[in-house]
Amino acid sequence: MKVETLIAGISATIAFGAAALALWTARGTSRKDGYELARVLYRELTSPETAAHRSALEFYRRAAHRTQRETEAVLDHYFALLWTFEHVRAGRQSLNQQRRINGTGPVVDYLDSAISWHVQEWSTRWSHLRQLIQEHVPQLDDRHSISTFCELAEEVLGATDTIDALRAEANADLR
Repeated sequence: MKVETLIAGISATIAFGAAALALWTARGTSRKDGYELARVLYRELTSPETAAHRSALEFYRRAAHRTQRETEAVLDHYFALLWTFEHVRAGRQSLNQQRRINGTGPVVDYLDSAISWHVQEWSTRWSHLRQLIQEHVPQLDDRHSISTFCELAEEVLGATDTIDALRAEANADLR
């Protein structure tokens, strides 16, 4: 009886050790995959295509005069950049939801560090840019995308008056 108990205890210890090793290996693989996703998201935010959108929006924002035609032309850039931030937020949410199970907390921190200044800069630009576009396109219909951007900004930067004001502006369009 004692030998059987000893063998069962050793078997249980080996099984527990194997399970712990499998979990540790899976977490490592998930974290590696998480870092790859974070790099993909960062590359999307800094790609030449996204840079072209940012550039077009900055030239538009800084122009002394804006025509209806220029405003219509910049709308594609406006929404493309907003949707890029939406993609980043969706990926960040995926990583964040795996934080406890797969240990992706450091990955989310890495991503936040990489994108924080981009989010900061655009959180200060959107309001002015929206106002300029709405001079020619009063029904901009960007509330959902702006709300998603604001959620990303709060997650990465924390709550700020600038983000609150931007969200309020987008929601005021409904009234």
